[in-house]
Amino acid sequence: MTATASLPRARAPRKRKLSGIRQRETREAWIILTPILLYFSIFFLFPVISNFYISFTRWNGISGAPQWIGFKNYLQYLKPPYTLIISNTLLFAVFTLVFQTALAFLIAVLLNQKVKGRGIFRALFYIPTLTSAAITAQVAFAFISPYDGVLNEILKMFGHDIVVWTINANWMRLFIIVYSIWRGVGGPVVLFLAALQGIHREIYEAAMVDGASGKDLLWHITVPLLKPMIIFVLITGMIGSFQIFEAVLLMSKGGPQNKTNVMLLQIYNDAFVNTNMGLASAGSMVMAILLLGFSITNMRIMSRGQVIRD
Repeated sequence: MTATASLPRARAPRKRKLSGIRQRETREAWIILTPILLYFSIFFLFPVISNFYISFTRWNGISGAPQWIGFKNYLQYLKPPYTLIISNTLLFAVFTLVFQTALAFLIAVLLNQKVKGRGIFRALFYIPTLTSAAITAQVAFAFISPYDGVLNEILKMFGHDIVVWTINANWMRLFIIVYSIWRGVGGPVVLFLAALQGIHREIYEAAMVDGASGKDLLWHITVPLLKPMIIFVLITGMIGSFQIFEAVLLMSKGGPQNKTNVMLLQIYNDAFVNTNMGLASAGSMVMAILLLGFSITNMRIMSRGQVIRD
């Protein structure tokens, strides 16, 4: 009876010891997490919350206090020229994303074969991605410079009159899309190559034994196995396509008549040229909502038909 009564008293110090260990581990965890949470709050959480608040105000960003004006900044994006700017951004983003992803996939499939000098080709495709966008945009503008550009020099060689490309909206849109594809194709190529090299060769060999052709291997083995990578490339590519800025600023400055202007350039102009921080903040929120919508749509479309494995 005495031994039985002493059991609860014997267990009590052990419980207190375990409780003390848990409390010490909790304190250590908070000590480790505090710098990370502080960094996240200062450089992400606080800017997002303050940007959301400023988007409902009128403020020059320099002096005075923000004045609450409700949804007036957001309503500006339903009026010209902001509707044109949004359509330009969507046009550049969709065309760049579609052609860049398709081209990157094709290049990756070709480079995945036994090609002589394969490493050199990989480097050549990836170099524009590593180079500063300001530099590559200036190089691209050298081709379309109105009077001494490469294209006009070629036209003059064949006896044609020069073309002032910068005042033609359709040509400038085409140039910006081509430049964006050229500069951004290197990243998806590397990602697709890494994914292709992760596919076991035995899968292809087994399919070829069953009589599968090259087209069957591509559409029924390669593409389904690369679907997670394709989703990743589409989502990150859409985000990158919406962030086009240097090409438009240095090649067309948004002209002619806002025909090549994009949201990021307009946000920059609203904030630092027109000193309208409220309108610029509203533009960044609209851009974030569009990116979120496109990302969710891409994930839903590309994930259809996938088998969920437990």
